[in-house]
Amino acid sequence: MSDEKLLVVTDLKTTFDTANGPLPAVGGVSFDLERNETLGIVGESGSGKTVLSRTIMGLQPRTKVSVTGSSVIDGFEVVGASENDKRKIWGTEVAMIFQDPMTSLNPVMRIGKQIDEALRVRLGMDKAAAKARAIELLELVGIPSPQERYNAYPGMLSGGMRQRVVIAIALACSPKLLMADEPTTGLDVTIQAQILNLLDELKDRLKMSVILVTHDLGVVATRTSRIIVMYAGRIVETGNTRDVFYHHRMPYTKALLESSPKVSNHSHTRLVTIPGRPPNLLSLPDGCAFAPRCSYATDQCHLVRPELEPSTEPGHTFACWNPLPINVEGALA
Repeated sequence: MSDEKLLVVTDLKTTFDTANGPLPAVGGVSFDLERNETLGIVGESGSGKTVLSRTIMGLQPRTKVSVTGSSVIDGFEVVGASENDKRKIWGTEVAMIFQDPMTSLNPVMRIGKQIDEALRVRLGMDKAAAKARAIELLELVGIPSPQERYNAYPGMLSGGMRQRVVIAIALACSPKLLMADEPTTGLDVTIQAQILNLLDELKDRLKMSVILVTHDLGVVATRTSRIIVMYAGRIVETGNTRDVFYHHRMPYTKALLESSPKVSNHSHTRLVTIPGRPPNLLSLPDGCAFAPRCSYATDQCHLVRPELEPSTEPGHTFACWNPLPINVEGALA
């Protein structure tokens, strides 16, 4: 098993049954993840990033949702597995850092008890051993005075400290795969950097694979080996991080990059926005979902949906009828 890929996702689809009809939140996604690799999944709000990450580990609602395809985590098929079987891998094989620590943590339960719970239920530790391990985890994630914080309530900690507690809970059972869903949302820039540096350090120390889900391309620029760009529930471009940043072919990827604030911009520079709005998933067009917002779109783009095609660089694929050109030096023309 050690030579196999840690995660293999094949044609994964998640459809919600709504009062207005079926809503395809994830529309046939395929990719894999190596062991000890960090993968970034980026896109606007509503692009399907969070639903994809939850579907991968089997956290979708129990009713009014249909999941097809395959999600294999270290040899375990998640799709179609029973709740009891999925619980056996949660925490030990795969864990998730949710984007809002205040709603992830129980506000009336002490921090230590929330870490103890996973250790006692999943690993069978006794009370004393679980407490000792919980204090070790708090120290591991950089919580000062961990013995005192063990007895604190979430409301007594800052946003950055609460996020560190959420990370400690996710790491409690030493998972092989860590899903980080917008782990720096709502934190100031300095704390964001601290949390991301912490994840990098823990990934190397614990030999984990990490999937970093974010709308901010700046977050994944120097922290991932590969990037998946999602739009309307589908992958529209994927490749190693450098290729996606410097040799991107999909106009949506270009639009995301241009809309990101840049340190080099002068003060009060107006931010660039992507025109239009994301499509209604209840009535997706026949063609490219990005076509109504794309300045490169032609009639074909509105009529036929493009599939992922290989670019010139190995492992780099994109879904576009009119891809951005590449000049002879390999940079975008």
